[in-house]
Amino acid sequence: MSGLWQNSRFQLAALVILYLVLRLPWVLTLPETEAPDESNHYWVCEFLTTHLRLPSGQEVLSAGGAAEYGSLPQFGYLPNSLLCLFGNSDVAKHLLARLGSVVAGLPTLFAAYFIGKEIFPLSHFKILAMALLVVLHPQLIFTQSYTNTDATTISLASVSIYIIVRAIKHGLSLNASILLGFLLGWMALSKHTGLSIVPALGVGVLAATLGRGEAISSAAKKIAAAGMVFAATCGWWFVRNYYEFSGDILGSRTMYETWSKILPRKDGVIVHPWPEVHQFGWWRFVFFDFFGLFGYMNRYVYRPAYIVYFLYVIAAVAGWTRCLFRTKVAAPLSEISAAQENALGQENALDQNASDQKAEKMIWLIFLLCPLLNLAAMLTATLLKVTGPHGRYLFPSIIAIDALIIAGLFRLGDKFGKWATIVLLALHLAVSLGSWAAYYGPLAK
Repeated sequence: MSGLWQNSRFQLAALVILYLVLRLPWVLTLPETEAPDESNHYWVCEFLTTHLRLPSGQEVLSAGGAAEYGSLPQFGYLPNSLLCLFGNSDVAKHLLARLGSVVAGLPTLFAAYFIGKEIFPLSHFKILAMALLVVLHPQLIFTQSYTNTDATTISLASVSIYIIVRAIKHGLSLNASILLGFLLGWMALSKHTGLSIVPALGVGVLAATLGRGEAISSAAKKIAAAGMVFAATCGWWFVRNYYEFSGDILGSRTMYETWSKILPRKDGVIVHPWPEVHQFGWWRFVFFDFFGLFGYMNRYVYRPAYIVYFLYVIAAVAGWTRCLFRTKVAAPLSEISAAQENALGQENALDQNASDQKAEKMIWLIFLLCPLLNLAAMLTATLLKVTGPHGRYLFPSIIAIDALIIAGLFRLGDKFGKWATIVLLALHLAVSLGSWAAYYGPLAK
């Protein structure tokens, strides 16, 4: 039986079942008014299903507030729209559109599991923890349970990060470069939050080619392939938006103009519903919304849980800080056994060890860059009055964040790291089940 639990296919099957069990109750019981802007998301999804084409600028503007997201990237709705094709009533289509988000989120789970295998190859516990943090994450469960483009965007980002991690460790092939360019292009066509991590993954491409000592000509071919496929996949859409929406390449200005019509005004000036960036409330909202903030961003988790989550973040930062000040270099991702040393020879083993350490440092640097760039994009969007703080906007980097937390906890000691991770997983599960039961399940008022 113990051998069965170590089997990757069995582990993944169990994780998928748990993933579905936790999300389907939300799909079935979450009122549309409790899912942020779901009606606006559904307008785009239904249009794609009905007409099998993108809405024109005139159609979006004529539909008014319902089509608020019609000028934004629409290809994140593909899983939702494809499932909607099988619906024979409005109720069935709404349900199938939500199931599209559940299906679209599955690649995030697989990416977390296989990234765990790459960065923690010697620890079955950490590998499973990486996947379980995705499966049990309260806000992620909520986000993957109603119609939106986040689920697709997060999965595309997660799979792209996996490709980069593999490439840094083992080298980047031309086929992988092409696939990466396509996935990033699709991500750009899904939601603008995904675009923020592209520079970090670009650094990863450089690390996986030039950083591994590859010839400039070979590296240039792969870099160019990724860039050209990315541009070909998504570039046409931005050109189309330029003409459809009077120069609004991103579509954000059109979206804001539509949305601003319903915002309150004071002395003729729009009053935005979010705090200023320099206010503590802005940062607090980002933190709350990352871990769990349901309904129309008005259903809070039991408040002490946020304190515990904050302590976890502090502990992880402390672990990484302690690591930085240690004189002894941590063991590389791929440790070399004594038998391997004898086979390779002492000199080759040392070279391999140095190469592994270099790859490890680059992977962790990219993991750090992803959420920092996500946050910088969110700050910029707030300053430009396009949108406010949302922790879920950090979800394209969720696997990188989870990896940083796990590694940070274990850098405070193996025993501490293991038990702290177990408690964190238990907290995720308790918050997920408790919040659903209190707000939308049998305990809901």
